[in-house]
Amino acid sequence: MVDAWFADDAVGLRQLPVTVAFAVVLAFLIWGPAGQSTLWTPEPSNPALLVVSTVLVGLVQAVGSLGRWKQWPRPWQLLLPLVQIFAIGMLELGSGYSLTAFDVLLFMPVVSLALQPGVWGMVVGLGGAAVVLLAPAIWPIDVPGRVPPVVHAFVDLLILGFVAVGAHGIVSVARRQARQLGHARDELALGAQRLRDSRDTLRSILDAATEQGFVATDFAGRIVSVNPGAVRLFGRPERELVGADVSSVVAADVLADRLASAGSERWAHAANLAVLGRAAAGETQVDEWEAVLPDGTRRHVELTVTERPALGGREPELPEGYLVVVTDVTARYEEERTQDEFIGLVSHELRTPLASILGYLDLLRLEGDRLDEEQQGYLAVVERNARRLRSLVDDLLTSAQMASGRYALAVDETDVAQVVRDAVTNELPTAEAAGVDVVVDGDARVPLRSDAVRLGQVVDNLLSNAVKYSHRGGHVRVTVRSGADPGGSRLARLVVADDGAGIAADELGRITERFYRSRETRRRRVRGVGLGLSLVDQIVQDHGGTMTFRSEPGSGTEVEVTLPDVPLPGVTPTAKG
Repeated sequence: MVDAWFADDAVGLRQLPVTVAFAVVLAFLIWGPAGQSTLWTPEPSNPALLVVSTVLVGLVQAVGSLGRWKQWPRPWQLLLPLVQIFAIGMLELGSGYSLTAFDVLLFMPVVSLALQPGVWGMVVGLGGAAVVLLAPAIWPIDVPGRVPPVVHAFVDLLILGFVAVGAHGIVSVARRQARQLGHARDELALGAQRLRDSRDTLRSILDAATEQGFVATDFAGRIVSVNPGAVRLFGRPERELVGADVSSVVAADVLADRLASAGSERWAHAANLAVLGRAAAGETQVDEWEAVLPDGTRRHVELTVTERPALGGREPELPEGYLVVVTDVTARYEEERTQDEFIGLVSHELRTPLASILGYLDLLRLEGDRLDEEQQGYLAVVERNARRLRSLVDDLLTSAQMASGRYALAVDETDVAQVVRDAVTNELPTAEAAGVDVVVDGDARVPLRSDAVRLGQVVDNLLSNAVKYSHRGGHVRVTVRSGADPGGSRLARLVVADDGAGIAADELGRITERFYRSRETRRRRVRGVGLGLSLVDQIVQDHGGTMTFRSEPGSGTEVEVTLPDVPLPGVTPTAKG
């Protein structure tokens, strides 16, 4: 009803109250009882004005109801209440009476004009009212006891002014707030539509991602929603996946062995926590698992788990929980396995001829007095490159063993300082040929339970990198010292520092990846396949140690390795402190 009243074409509806009130007053003038008051006289003073005013009011109502107000200029609407004001004035003059009803009747079109947008409606209304109120002063009505026309006009105009200004101000504020609310409603509707569009777009993308699985779980790890990609990857219909524990889908066999000691009631919860990992603490968990399909097929999958807010929409709202992105890496896993098997086979086959070459080189060394200086130089070059090739083959074989799980530490009491001195001795010929000075510093003896062979690989690789990336005339310092952790257990600290090319900050996080070669390595065409630091990182981790890089391009690199005592087989270290 309110919307209909303020519609642009509802002009006739807005004139109707004045028309009805006018008809009531007119009826009272025609049929009211004679002698009811001293203001009443049985005959009107000017019947013609009564007729004209009645015709005008009827004409205003007809035009307001039938006019094409959507097409006509809006200012034309101001004419209708103005004509009503003049008709009311004619009614008063034509009746010859002084009734309060005339004043009340005059308020209605004046207020109607004051409610129009802008100030012109209020100005026109008050101007028309002033003319009507001052008309009796020009055309006097002889009524006993009547208030002088000028005083009456002043009082009525004062009251009308207050009412018109107040009504205009209130409606203006209300209209402005309505516009603001309308804008806010439109913006809210637009935002809601965009949100629905985004949600629908995201849903269509997820549904189309048949090669990628998206699994939504609650905080307990129970699956609440899956996309078609997850249905395809796990080989199960959606009705079986929704409601299941995420651990029962992606890693049931692996977790059954890992959590065999957990009770049956706690197993699912503990298994879900193992899959969710660091995501339960608000971080991102990335891990690989082996999923078993209903037909017995095994797939290697990579899970990326992140925390997920609640989702809502036309479908039932999804509770807060986690988003698990599932990627099938079976093909990559098989490629890596095949690659590692090939590397292991080739490395193993290369060790035998290399051992023969180095053996005969040792025999030639025994006959060194029969060789001239030039021949001994040739022999040194052959031996240096043969040992470099053996080091590369050892790295390849170790890498393949690590990847296949056939790698274990041979722990024994080791002097880390002696391991460092041996590695420096082996690297000295290469360093001298490159014009790089190598200095050993630190403690004379650093005892530690560790794998001496693997530690030798660590020092060999770090020292070889430092020499390769140093400029002619550069310096490499190798420092090894004993230490202790807060609990008093033994530690060994090894620092290899050079003043060479350095490593870019954006590459520091990748230099321990298998077969990764930095931009500087490729630019300078430095020898190597990108395995050394990945082996060092794995060996250090297997020893329970840490490795830290500090580097600045153009100023060199410093690598610090901290190694603790490795527990002997069958011995569990106890906490101290």
